[in-house]
Amino acid sequence: MELPSYPSTLRNRVFISNVLGFYLPKNGCILETASGTGEHLCFFSEEFPLLHWQPSDKSSDLFWAISKRSKNKNNIKDPICIDLTSKSFKFKKKKFDALLNINMIHIAPWDACIGLFKLASEMVHSNGFVYLYGPFKVDGVHTSASNNRFDVSLKQRNAAWGVRNLEDVVSLAKGYGFPQVEIYDMPANNKSIIFKKQADSFQS
Repeated sequence: MELPSYPSTLRNRVFISNVLGFYLPKNGCILETASGTGEHLCFFSEEFPLLHWQPSDKSSDLFWAISKRSKNKNNIKDPICIDLTSKSFKFKKKKFDALLNINMIHIAPWDACIGLFKLASEMVHSNGFVYLYGPFKVDGVHTSASNNRFDVSLKQRNAAWGVRNLEDVVSLAKGYGFPQVEIYDMPANNKSIIFKKQADSFQS
């Protein structure tokens, strides 16, 4: 079976990797949520070979693709199911140095964004961070006409979806113990956002 692939990954993966390079530790373990086809994670595993990478997704439907892509990469762990809309996370928990989430929170209900930071509060080390990538509104306003059109199309597909307001996400992150924020403007009207964890973070 042919491996599924998204053109946007080829366009943005180097830019994302450049931002992550400022923050990733030399050694450690990184969790990616909403891994999808595993294209981003497999690329990062080559760029940062001393790190161990844990892919995950709500559904196991594409785990075969992740496994096939990573079969010759010994720093990628077997994918696990994580549903960010769950009330609790039922899997063997460990601590990670960072949690990555790329192009998800606008194509998921707000509860998934809440779950993402709840998970991070439990599983990211005190000196770790959360990385988000995607389109955002700023002060309730779209940063481009194309993002506005994209937002309309998302809400037509599912009323619970939509481009999120940056300030709402920052406020949510702060409530779960990630008060320090670094923002990078990216190509195609997207943003990279680093949320650094506070030592004495929120615990649910």
